[in-house]
Amino acid sequence: MSSQAQLQGRYLGGRPPYGYRIADAGPHPNPSKAAAGQRIHKLEPDPAAAPVVQRIFRLYVDGMSYSAIAAQLTRERIPCPLRPRRHPQSAP
Repeated sequence: MSSQAQLQGRYLGGRPPYGYRIADAGPHPNPSKAAAGQRIHKLEPDPAAAPVVQRIFRLYVDGMSYSAIAAQLTRERIPCPLRPRRHPQSAP
């Protein structure tokens, strides 16, 4: 499975990492699965969250701590990537 992910760029499932979303990558390479309508997936940058990830990285590289970054994002009401629907107070 990991070789499929590395060599073919396929996303094998689960919740995508923050900053990415799941995109269609075409029909499944296994003919019987393709005939059943199964498709494969890949990750692509999420236009809404990718800039937040880039900003977090820049803040960290500039010397800001994890907790200071989290506090800054909370002050700006940027939604929590782990539970955006369960914590409506963190929604913009």
